[in-house]
Amino acid sequence: MDSSKVESILTFFKGRTDNCAIQAAGSAQFRRLEHGVSTEDYTTKHLAGTVCYGFYLMLEDNTVHCSCVDFDNHEDNPDPEWKDKAERTYHFLEELGFLPVVEISSSGNGAHVWLFFEQSIPSWLIRKFWKAVDAKLQIGYKEIYPRQDRLGGKGVGSLVRLPYWNNSRFVNPEEDWAEIDFSDPRYTSRSEIEESCIKLGASIVNEDDTADDGDIPHEVSSLLAISNSKFSRLWNRIPEQNFNGDTSTSAWAFYIAEELVYRRIHPDVIKRAIKYWCLMEGYAKGERDNWLDTVINGAYDSINHRHKPMKIEAETLVDCAKIFLRKVGNNYHFGSGIPALDYSVQGLGLGEVGIIAARPGHCKSALALQWLIHQSMEGVNCLMLNAEMSANEIGRRIVMQNCAKDEEYWVENKDGIADSIESMWEGKGSVFYKPVGSIDDVEENIKNYVEQKNVQLVAVDYLQLLRSSTSNGRYETVTEISQRIKGAARDYDVAILALCQVSREVEKRDTVEFQGSDLRESGQLEQDADLIIFGWNHGKTPDSDNPKRYDIHVAKRRNGPIKKDKVYIIFESSEQKFYG
Repeated sequence: MDSSKVESILTFFKGRTDNCAIQAAGSAQFRRLEHGVSTEDYTTKHLAGTVCYGFYLMLEDNTVHCSCVDFDNHEDNPDPEWKDKAERTYHFLEELGFLPVVEISSSGNGAHVWLFFEQSIPSWLIRKFWKAVDAKLQIGYKEIYPRQDRLGGKGVGSLVRLPYWNNSRFVNPEEDWAEIDFSDPRYTSRSEIEESCIKLGASIVNEDDTADDGDIPHEVSSLLAISNSKFSRLWNRIPEQNFNGDTSTSAWAFYIAEELVYRRIHPDVIKRAIKYWCLMEGYAKGERDNWLDTVINGAYDSINHRHKPMKIEAETLVDCAKIFLRKVGNNYHFGSGIPALDYSVQGLGLGEVGIIAARPGHCKSALALQWLIHQSMEGVNCLMLNAEMSANEIGRRIVMQNCAKDEEYWVENKDGIADSIESMWEGKGSVFYKPVGSIDDVEENIKNYVEQKNVQLVAVDYLQLLRSSTSNGRYETVTEISQRIKGAARDYDVAILALCQVSREVEKRDTVEFQGSDLRESGQLEQDADLIIFGWNHGKTPDSDNPKRYDIHVAKRRNGPIKKDKVYIIFESSEQKFYG
């Protein structure tokens, strides 16, 4: 194993640097050493199979850089379902948005499912997370590492063997547990662990450590680290508005609580934050639970009132008919500008949700972008809410659509290209762009842009990347997102193109045939959508007779006929455009 790989392993499997343990080959016992594991020892002894090295996970401050659950099938502790339990855990962590690493034990009859943290996190928190996952999956984890919430006495905590001892290896559960090389995994942050705990119904307050109550919560310190943010100005009592003339300490605590509620911070954390702030300000009321509860409840009421959805008022069926008739002949349906597709489905109407579904890399983002651009050329204001692509990535596609040249040409002519793109939209509608991370972000931006910019068509790219602060598990989360997307289309009278991932099962079929149930992770998507179209890019098929061919399958059209359920168009990848 080369030195870079060794350094990578010792970087991720990181624990105490003042202690480690060794186990001689053939011995059942580890012996503690008062130094860390060196690169040389790991390479010349551990990997050589002569001496096994173990590391102590928990640091002196009761935090860890990595954590795992252990599944074993030993004679003294048999568990024939260990492999299934490890696989279920792996897939559930993936659904939560993590990238776990699975290590098979040296015996071949057990596995560790690992998570890694660039900044160490409290042991009690990661243990609470694993217990919340276990409660959801109903597996009954026997061993969680670290085994303790905190060190006691002169102990050094949990010991775990370093990987690649004898037959220890890394595997991919999604590929029949095939052996893989260890490659640098993605770090998981403390905030991601806390967010997942909340989704799973677990408190992120350490009930057993009241000494932490006087500390500033991690979520708050992270917000304060953003220089000159609204929250940091509020926290430091820097006036930016008159707050209706009330700048008392009590009122200021309310403003801080309101901002934390708006940012979807957990109520337990908000309470700790306000208590801490009051302590800094010398404000005695911060010690009273009833006062804290009143402040926080008031903040929730204020935010809920401020962001109440705009409703389309209709008291009678006559009113409903009049609302409909006002729209007839006034861009009631928004077409894509691709003749074959528009012939098939006649566009998307106000108040409707259309789903563009495809496997990764099969051009669903390109189709949505072209749809928005076409409508903006017709004078319609549109909005792209993107959870996947950066402004830079979208900008590249815009440039490719307007100037199908190589990058060298773009460098030499960047000013002229920019002017050409700007002039193209002169006197037309606009396509606004906003990055989003959660369904709350989506709802808030739709409300603002409908009210302030008269946006009528929205694209959300893509649903499975959005987070929810209320639902547990990916299935429940996607179900909630689907329902709220449908509610936003109805409440704000806007057409929404929602991009969606398709299940892997499609690729296993002899022929590419789609059905509503192929929508990944939730049957609610199929139920809520007014229009469902599936896309398949033949350029992703090695033996395709026409790599430019793009298949569109229309699976559902609630409010109109489907004139043709299968449409074949052309995708020019160099232009990022569809023709047909």
